[in-house]
Amino acid sequence: DTLGGVVQGSDGAWQNSPHGVVVAPDGHVWINIYAGNGRMEVLDNGDTVHYKGIYVLNPETGEHADFSPIEILTFPDGTSDSLTAESASSGGGRGIALDADGHILSSHYKTLYKINYMTGEGVAMWMGEGTLTEAAADDNGNVFVSYVLAAELPCVTLDSDLNYVGNAIDTVGHINRTIVVTGSGEDMLIGSTWNGHGFTHWNSSVPGVIQHSFVDTFGIYYDVPADWHLIYSAMGADTAYVAWGDGSDPDVVFDTTALWVSALDLSPDGDYLVVGTLTAGWGGPLGGANWLFDMEDLSAPYGLVGNWHNWDGTGVGVTDGPRGASWDADGNIYLADFYSNAIFHYAADMTSISDDDPKSVIASDYVLKQNYPNPFNPDTKIEFKIAANEQVSLSVYSLEGKLVKTLVNQVLRSGQHVVNWDGTNQVGAKVSTGMYIYQLKTNSTVLNRRMTFMK
Repeated sequence: DTLGGVVQGSDGAWQNSPHGVVVAPDGHVWINIYAGNGRMEVLDNGDTVHYKGIYVLNPETGEHADFSPIEILTFPDGTSDSLTAESASSGGGRGIALDADGHILSSHYKTLYKINYMTGEGVAMWMGEGTLTEAAADDNGNVFVSYVLAAELPCVTLDSDLNYVGNAIDTVGHINRTIVVTGSGEDMLIGSTWNGHGFTHWNSSVPGVIQHSFVDTFGIYYDVPADWHLIYSAMGADTAYVAWGDGSDPDVVFDTTALWVSALDLSPDGDYLVVGTLTAGWGGPLGGANWLFDMEDLSAPYGLVGNWHNWDGTGVGVTDGPRGASWDADGNIYLADFYSNAIFHYAADMTSISDDDPKSVIASDYVLKQNYPNPFNPDTKIEFKIAANEQVSLSVYSLEGKLVKTLVNQVLRSGQHVVNWDGTNQVGAKVSTGMYIYQLKTNSTVLNRRMTFMK
């Protein structure tokens, strides 16, 4: 849960919206964060900066690596670069991947960093002309990266030290988030997140020497049956047409619809492609899912990769804002979700849907449950459990991190507790319709969840 205590922030600040996840060769899970502000620091010159760190976690214990979070990268030549919200070139993450040598490729605004996965130290960096996509690397040391707003901008080829080699594609076009290449580097796939473009296939006979040429576009479908469903999207759409029914008696049939692709990731053996699509509230009836494709036939999805429908963890089989997939040595899969502010972990069968209940955030013997009802009006209940007699605060914040109301601020006994919130602020006025964050804070942990107030 990237809104919880695992991702470190300062009082009144939030770290949220993971923009990628990758598993390093030593098994550590690296998380690239886009939004919010982490630790605050006042510099010697009086300037205030808010760090946007990279988080490196041990999946067995949930603890940070000894160099995590990475806020300042140092390089072999003695230079350094800070990951801060105020930076004109770095800051919030835009994607994360592995290089051919197992090191980390992490995109941050205009800058791509290569980071030693064992030490957290910088290896190399490259700065582009605008907001970067995530990067991709082939087995021969070529690194490819493009631009989010790529109407007139290229996809570039870099060497393993992130030196510019040339353009893989002179003009990419579209609004893009993601890129992936096969091990040989010959086949490249680029995902577009706007106007139903799907994802494109490009090919080069000699990657890094001969440019990639357009081959085909995938992810466009015809005569798609869909039903009107509640989706509770974090992007503000409560309902949308989704294609999860059996198609026998649909509410509507879409003549043409295309995937709004926000993530592309290959399985370790290269046989399967996970295609993450933006919320159905934006991207149509096939949105809000992680689709599984067979690389030998990209014309149709092979199945769904386990994830959840709603930002609050309810629903079955789909998600809201996919931003990347990665596998551990046992074949288990991690899925980053931008809008539900979480990294989900699923068992090795990629085509199965998990039956685990993610509605509670659990840290040792501390539990913060999803409020009920949700959405709500006029009242909702918040249930939590604490492990010891201690000082507890339970507060409601806006998405911008501003305090709305303190519900509890006192010493409580260990065990279960239920608190009611009537949708009012500190002065007793009703709050506006929208999403709010509620935070449980004790001496040993901080847990957060979201809820929706509707007038």
